Amino acid sequence: MTGDLLELAQWALDGLKGSADYVQVFAERTLQVRVECLDGEVLATCVEPREGIGCMVRQGDRWRQRSLAPAELGGLPGWLDPAAGASGERPAWPGPGVPDFTPIPAGEWLVPDAGTAHSLRTMEDFTARAVAVVDTDGVRAASADRVVRRRMEATVVVDGARYRGLNRWLERGPADPDRTAAHTESRVALSHAVDSSRAAVTGRYRTPVVFGPSAACGFLHELVGHALEGDNFAMRSDYITGLRKPGAVPAMLTVRDDATLPDGYGSYAIDDEGVAGGVTTLLANGELGAPITSVRAAQRHGYTPTGNGRRTDYRELALPRASNTVVPPGTEDPAALLHGAGTGVLYVGCLGAGMINLATGEFSFAALNCVYITPDGHRVPARDVSLVGDALETLARMEGIGSDFGGDSITCGKQNQMVGIGLFSPSIRYSALDWSAA
Repeated sequence: MTGDLLELAQWALDGLKGSADYVQVFAERTLQVRVECLDGEVLATCVEPREGIGCMVRQGDRWRQRSLAPAELGGLPGWLDPAAGASGERPAWPGPGVPDFTPIPAGEWLVPDAGTAHSLRTMEDFTARAVAVVDTDGVRAASADRVVRRRMEATVVVDGARYRGLNRWLERGPADPDRTAAHTESRVALSHAVDSSRAAVTGRYRTPVVFGPSAACGFLHELVGHALEGDNFAMRSDYITGLRKPGAVPAMLTVRDDATLPDGYGSYAIDDEGVAGGVTTLLANGELGAPITSVRAAQRHGYTPTGNGRRTDYRELALPRASNTVVPPGTEDPAALLHGAGTGVLYVGCLGAGMINLATGEFSFAALNCVYITPDGHRVPARDVSLVGDALETLARMEGIGSDFGGDSITCGKQNQMVGIGLFSPSIRYSALDWSAA
């Protein structure tokens, strides 16, 4: 199928390349299936095919974009030049493929012998995606990918109040007949819900905070990763200018963008502009590395292309986006990071919704699966946790990186486009953060 897409992309390029200084054509054929279950019954099944061609051109300093579904391709040759004729016979659009996907039976999600009354909502997302990219700089590339992502949400009710627990799981590549039993993943979500129902910490605090594996990376992805996206980096805001000053980022910290991981949610052989996925160092030895770029950002701002042009589908322009954000393990015992030295410590198991203001560096995030370790060592679950602060001040308070390591899969939004991103890191401790629990 990728060969057929390449032929279509090349046909479109041949018809446009004489009318612009630069032309890029992206052809896509994607099938997405979502199966949602509730308490052992299928609640909804959604099947969404996406197929078409997206064209981006540069004429002088002006960029233009157009997207066409297969039935609209006849209008492409005259888009830039009404006098232009068709560039040869248009190849046929590839026929439908057979999806390699069998959803988990609804009953297999249920937790046997749970011991706690609960409700369980699950979502299983299957994506089969084939793309091809050609441009006037000589790019000619294609790839196909298959991903299954599962999300589990358990809810328990105590004294009329509802408490949630979440868990996620990812399968990339060919179907694995030995995949983990679904109810094992559901049991983790249930345990988080039960912990949340037992939470007994309320009020506002300033204490050391330890982010667990992958949660630590999610925090840094928001604080630093978005600032190092080429279009954001070019803004030179007060916060980004501050990041570039000597000593602004911890010398102990290394952060990379790595599209080559075999099990990352954001992994790819080529990005959505045909550039091979690779590894880009964002931070190392107390200094910023290169910003990640799309073709348009690299051409506009003189950056080195990094293969990070990503888009939701053919109807959108590719933007500089992370693939997988990775922090290598440190040397410290993860258990030692939780010691309070006279004060309590908050442990964050998962980072939730939130935002950072890239102009000022101010941030606010929700945190999930949290535990407060009291000064005398008791572990008390905490829920509805919010973290607020200044990014530059927070980075200066990093004081320990654990030797453990873990990963997670998230979806991240930018300019109304959602893409999948992998998060991989050890535990990381900060000496003081402001947080509250309800």
